[in-house]
Amino acid sequence: LQKAEYQVKTAFEKEHLINVELEKTLQDLQQTQSKLFSSEKLASIGQLTAGVAHEINNPINFVYGGIQSLQVLLENLFEVLDKYKELDKLEAQNIEKFRQEIRILKEDIEYEDLLVELKNSIMDIKIGAERTTEISKSLRIFVRADEDTLQKADIHNGIDSTLVILRNQYKDRIKIVKNYDPELPKIECYFGKLNQVFMNLLSNAIQAIKNEGMITIQTQQKGNHAEITITDTGSGISEENRQNLFKPFFTTKQVGEGTGLGLSISKTIIEKHHGTINVSSELDKGTTFTINLPIVAEIE
Repeated sequence: LQKAEYQVKTAFEKEHLINVELEKTLQDLQQTQSKLFSSEKLASIGQLTAGVAHEINNPINFVYGGIQSLQVLLENLFEVLDKYKELDKLEAQNIEKFRQEIRILKEDIEYEDLLVELKNSIMDIKIGAERTTEISKSLRIFVRADEDTLQKADIHNGIDSTLVILRNQYKDRIKIVKNYDPELPKIECYFGKLNQVFMNLLSNAIQAIKNEGMITIQTQQKGNHAEITITDTGSGISEENRQNLFKPFFTTKQVGEGTGLGLSISKTIIEKHHGTINVSSELDKGTTFTINLPIVAEIE
């Protein structure tokens, strides 16, 4: 009995040590996964920095150019206003001469055209400011600090903000078609992480289209799930590559163009939401990614 008791005690001690080691390994794996998620997101943001800078530069040029024009136009307008200040000092017999001087001055500065250009300059400044605000808002949505907080969110906002950030990569060559379900409710999710999925899928779709093409984004409610499909008219994916698509570090891109983690991490994020992600593709015709997410979180 003493021998059996010793063996049982020893077995329990070994099991405890194994459990401690497994728990430590699990913690290490979770830390590694967290670092991979962060590094992939940082890599994505790093690749986008130049494009976003260029995208912001355009509306800033609108504002700067509008202000320069506004300065010149206002100087001419003030010249007319200053001339009118002389009116109070004039005697009645000089009024007609003054009116003639005003007419000549207005003709010299093309007064009517000046008023039109003044309105256009103000509109340019407004458009530039609104465009810059839109980009800034989209960046805040994409890199929001509360990405690890479960919350109700409108996934359309996440998709739209991602498209704004990526616009420099597809504008003037790829048509974006949005078939959003206006009745789709907000879903409980880790919003920042879902935005990372949208970034990965939309970036891949854009890169798959070498010249001109189209990306169609559709959302709809199916029972208690939200379905999101992203379809491109790009080069497609071979059967062999589709089998490896969600494996870590697998990539068909050139060295330096991708980490090979984007789709693997996207699948992990979707599975964390108790959702699914599937792909269908045909070479030279395009690819469709389909995501299904529970509207009410089942996340443990």
